[in-house]
Amino acid sequence: MGIKSIRALVVVPDTATAVERLTGLLRGQGVEVTCVPNAAEALARIPENAPDLIFSEMDHAGDAAWLLNTVRPANGAASLLSVLLLSDESERAAALRLGAHFVLYQPVTLSQVQSVLLATRSLMSRERRRTTRVPIQIPVTLGWEDAENVEGILLDVSESGMDVLISKPVPNFTDLAFRFALPHRLAPVEGRGVVAWSRSTGESGVRFETLSEDAHIALNAWLDSSAPAVSEHDVTSVVLCKLTDLSLGACYVESESPFPIGTRLDLILQARGTFAGAGGSVRVLHPAHGMGIEFLAETEQQRAAVEGFLDFLVSQPGVAPELRCIPREFIPLMQLPQDKNTSDVLLDLMRGEADLSQADFLAKLKRQRGGSRTALDESAATANA
Repeated sequence: MGIKSIRALVVVPDTATAVERLTGLLRGQGVEVTCVPNAAEALARIPENAPDLIFSEMDHAGDAAWLLNTVRPANGAASLLSVLLLSDESERAAALRLGAHFVLYQPVTLSQVQSVLLATRSLMSRERRRTTRVPIQIPVTLGWEDAENVEGILLDVSESGMDVLISKPVPNFTDLAFRFALPHRLAPVEGRGVVAWSRSTGESGVRFETLSEDAHIALNAWLDSSAPAVSEHDVTSVVLCKLTDLSLGACYVESESPFPIGTRLDLILQARGTFAGAGGSVRVLHPAHGMGIEFLAETEQQRAAVEGFLDFLVSQPGVAPELRCIPREFIPLMQLPQDKNTSDVLLDLMRGEADLSQADFLAKLKRQRGGSRTALDESAATANA
């Protein structure tokens, strides 16, 4: 089953020349479009419309920001995305500071609209799969207050929980520890959970309560590659990326459909059998061109893995690394570190990006590529994100 159609709310005065062109392009891509002339009417229409995207002109950016700040707390609409229509590229930094997730340059083109919709569909598809159970039969070890190292079989798993089978029932609400190893993954998955339901046959549903960051990345990557085949509609939501710059603290990825700033990603780096996994957050957004991702190395293991991967690339000139970017959630930009002068030139460039135009940023990025630990060979592989 494919993901639901995207719903868009266009908050632009009827007199604006952008309305007819924008709505025509959106509807041509199968988007359900509702047009309203101002923010007050938009707020009244949101409960019945339940939009995924809100479009507004930069001249009305305050209305768009007010809408998002009002709608999200009241309706829990964490997935609602804002798109601002700009007169030219010089307004990009200001639009992103106002809270825009995407920007489009007027006159809006089909390729710009497709870029936004592709990233949006990918995020929606990922949200749908968050609770999808993937069948698997592998050993799992459980432990709780009255029992340790109880062996069982893992029957299926999702990001939120798992179905296990052991020799005897486990009472509901039992707090337990678990550990299992997924095929060909970076690290074992271990953490704690609570028994949500139990049957006399010994089958139990366990809701995950705590997972280490490394375990979450390993599980998320396996689910992303092992989930049931996607429908033809979902195939169009595949976002292509090319890893061009990499340091210990960040990477830059070329993509025609970059994810919004604040998107939390699970990152899987691979080259000739060498793997590294880390969490990251989109820090820089260049529409229809690429995104800068800051690594969120919560554990020493993740940091060591990225450093080992960098050392491997330096020792293997010409090796084409692959990157998988798996969207997880949004993190407000203000929650990310803001300090500069970290001794990581790529990370410092990204943290200071708000003061640069896209052209200036890319020019500085190109100049930095003299460093072997920040730039990758032109043959860097294209991978699915």
